[in-house]
Amino acid sequence: MPFTRAILETSASDPDRVALSGDGETYSYRELHAACTLIRSGVEDILGGQDAVARGHTADETGGIPIVAISMSRAVDVARFVCGLNGFRVIVAVLDPLWPEAHRSETIRRVDPALVITDDASFEESLRALDSWSGIVTSRAAFDTRAASAPPSAGPEVRPRDELFLLLFTSGTTDMPKGFLRSRASWDHNVEVSRRSLGADEGLATIAPGPVSYSLTLYALVEVIATAGSLYVQSGFDAIAAADTIARESVQRFVGVPSMLVAVVRAARRRNLPLDSLTTVITGGANQSQQIRDEFEAAVPRSKLRSYYGASEIGFIGYSDSGDGTLLTPFDGVEAQVRGDDGSPLPDGEIGTLFIRVESAVGGYVSSTSTERITGNDGWSTVNDQASLNDGRIVLAGRAGDIAVSGGHKVSLPQVERALSTVPGCEVCCAIALADAALGSVIAAVIEGDEVPAKSAIQHELRQKLAPQFVPHRYYRADRLPRTAGGKVRRVEVVDLVDAGQAERL
Repeated sequence: MPFTRAILETSASDPDRVALSGDGETYSYRELHAACTLIRSGVEDILGGQDAVARGHTADETGGIPIVAISMSRAVDVARFVCGLNGFRVIVAVLDPLWPEAHRSETIRRVDPALVITDDASFEESLRALDSWSGIVTSRAAFDTRAASAPPSAGPEVRPRDELFLLLFTSGTTDMPKGFLRSRASWDHNVEVSRRSLGADEGLATIAPGPVSYSLTLYALVEVIATAGSLYVQSGFDAIAAADTIARESVQRFVGVPSMLVAVVRAARRRNLPLDSLTTVITGGANQSQQIRDEFEAAVPRSKLRSYYGASEIGFIGYSDSGDGTLLTPFDGVEAQVRGDDGSPLPDGEIGTLFIRVESAVGGYVSSTSTERITGNDGWSTVNDQASLNDGRIVLAGRAGDIAVSGGHKVSLPQVERALSTVPGCEVCCAIALADAALGSVIAAVIEGDEVPAKSAIQHELRQKLAPQFVPHRYYRADRLPRTAGGKVRRVEVVDLVDAGQAERL
């Protein structure tokens, strides 16, 4: 990856420049170079040298390169290990520590890493008891101690671009995660997109206050180090601490989910902290609503706010600089096509499955985790997102499970939510489809909160914002909507909540 070269060159030319900071620790580029050297020393000492090879059922898919899996709670630890493991011949797999322990253990069994490093004692013990896995598990503290006394390694080195280096996973909070492998060249491509379109200029300070196990933050680490910048991270999002870091360190870029941005703006306002050093704000991972955009642009008018959409299996797809973030301009080099159920292209305006052709896409998932293909023989890739096209631009409609058919009309449930969230008192909501004998399904809305507007008031607002078939037929109130560990509302469980009579009908 370019960031290994950046570590080597910057540690020589500007060794005291901040590379990573978070959790009370700061690494200069000199110190990060030293940390990378120690990580290589520790791994080679445990695995038996720099010629260690993969074992078990993933060996063929990894080209014989051993996998080292990390599952850690501290963002700064995840960041330094990703940097260190990238600098020699291993594949790094990042497991979200918030996944259920059973999912993490089963994922280890399936992908068969040679080494697991974790700071979760319970997870460590469960792996030691896993009969069907023959790899090695160690605590982070024990690894650091061993690395410090291991024979010195050659340190980080720039590896061949076609070499596999990273094993990523789909969400593991409900279903079993699916893994896929990325080459160094595939993320080189993404770094160039960041340089051209996402404000990743050389030497900038960036704050990315989400877990590094999330692809949004993990990629921020890659693009920042690749451009010899400084990355400020948080293990758990703290809006006040983020605002303080931006003001104190004159941070120029922000990368995070949209809700974080609003919290930071409000925290800065309460504490009278300046945010005017921010010149570029990048949001992803969730919908960038117009309400969030308006509040941020009023607070920091000199900064450019850009939301983007992508898929970890495919890469960057499109971006938006206005509106609610669902009308996207494809990034350079991206071709988009929307297909119907029969696989044929659909005309503009019709919702179907979005296919993308771009050189950063991967072929498929690791076979022990899924037999699904991502990219077909024709070179077009999909993760089954739903969308339509509008004169070359992409109009997002959601994932396949986010589309309901009511009375013969396809309805995008996220689009209903975006409109509903602009109604005062309905900011936290979920649109669902409920079975109906006449229409097949009816659209319903479930709103979180104690003080929810009357149904008539909500419908009056939505009829001005949505097509008639998108306006919900039923409305419910709930004390709290079910969420994933990462904070996203679980639509399927909201349906269960309503079916169980645990939501109040308006």
